[in-house]
Amino acid sequence: MNKFYTQIALFLLTIFAYANNKALAAEIAPEEDATPKTTDRCLTSEEIYEENKHLLCTDPEEIKHVTKLMSEALSHLKYHAVNKKGYKPFGNNPFTKTYYFKKTQKDRTHVDKIQFTTRGSDKYTELIEKLWDPNHGKSFNTYSVKRKIIRVYNPNLVLIQQRYKSSIVGSEKYFYALAAKFDVSKDTTAIVMTTPDINDHNPSGKKFKNKIIENANLFKTDVDSEDDIREGKLNKTFVNIAGYIIQKKDKCVDTTFVGSINGHSFV
Repeated sequence: MNKFYTQIALFLLTIFAYANNKALAAEIAPEEDATPKTTDRCLTSEEIYEENKHLLCTDPEEIKHVTKLMSEALSHLKYHAVNKKGYKPFGNNPFTKTYYFKKTQKDRTHVDKIQFTTRGSDKYTELIEKLWDPNHGKSFNTYSVKRKIIRVYNPNLVLIQQRYKSSIVGSEKYFYALAAKFDVSKDTTAIVMTTPDINDHNPSGKKFKNKIIENANLFKTDVDSEDDIREGKLNKTFVNIAGYIIQKKDKCVDTTFVGSINGHSFV
């Protein structure tokens, strides 16, 4: 497993440990001590939307295009989440019920999949909010993840920029991605990301092509990037697809992460 996906695995395992430790504490602590601390609460979709309304897209054609694109991205996420063909196990931790799989497509595009279980079905909403909140990644590795919203379409559909490092002394990389949250059913939520054709004025001139969601290549947009990007100081990467399927069960929450990031082997 390369360093980038190790970080993702640790991210997921940190959520797992956090949620399960809270469940255990609730079981053994007095009732009055089981009340959640408000300081640990993540923002809801609506609260995140209100904080970023100044970034609201008002172009109806663009909104229509990205809405359709992310519905397609959801279909791809569902397919990879349940599909077993071509996926090979490359590590697991039965103690934490965490399993890792890797697939290499004919065009040599890599797709990784991580499945894990969180104890306690009451952690369903909290887990979704943690995965959706753009500020949440900072609480795990402040040196490795910096995520911000740069455009808003609705409370459940945004365009983000994410910067990350593989280590404290590693070089900083970044990507842009559309991110959407879907209520698939009463007890299932999906969060999916994919990168369209983003012109951020990076002088490298390197062209990226989404090899999983081909229609993502048809959506083109400009963004107002920072000076370090315009000066070519950061390495740009690309999200073919990345996302989570979160399912509430009787006594637990099952989560499947699917990720295919162009350039991840250089992390």
